[in-house]
Amino acid sequence: MINKNEFEKTVYEYEKKFNFSYGFKILYCPWNTIGKADTAFISLNPGKPPQSADIKTLSDERGNSYEVEKYITKSPITEQFLELTKFIKRKPENILTGVACPFRGDRWRDFSLEQKQAGLDLGKTFWSKVLDKKVKLIITLGNETTELITNLKSANLELEINSGWGNYKIRRYRNYENIEIIQLLHLSTFKLFSRTNCRKP
Repeated sequence: MINKNEFEKTVYEYEKKFNFSYGFKILYCPWNTIGKADTAFISLNPGKPPQSADIKTLSDERGNSYEVEKYITKSPITEQFLELTKFIKRKPENILTGVACPFRGDRWRDFSLEQKQAGLDLGKTFWSKVLDKKVKLIITLGNETTELITNLKSANLELEINSGWGNYKIRRYRNYENIEIIQLLHLSTFKLFSRTNCRKP
């Protein structure tokens, strides 16, 4: 288990040291989802928050952010995430939902190399402590996120198939504990669950 207050203190230290200026968030669900979920969904980092949202918070105690904010969000992932939950037959509130890098930014490329590394290092610290053996399915978006999680879980590539969207691939990894990691295309750009050609893959 990870101590919320201690981790928050570390986040503030990183924010100051590496000049992150748009806030942070690591979980899009209540903190107590840790240790209860068998499924995790991890994207790269938080984008712009809805108006009046708390821009400096570790978790969303109202429920799953994608569900709670579906009518006010600016995130293009929201609709796709909710379609994904139906596809895998999981309720949003039962999925450990978060990001690899906790610091908000408009685009990943806007961060310096030093900021990217610092954010991912912090994410590695967090996810190494919360992805326990109960979490059997981990869905990742993006190469950076997938690399972080597959390294943490010592998972190897098991299957690679065409996504149904151009030449882009979907990948499945597995480790010795039979934990499955599915790398999807980034749902903010590739709306897999709205495209007929992508449903079967």
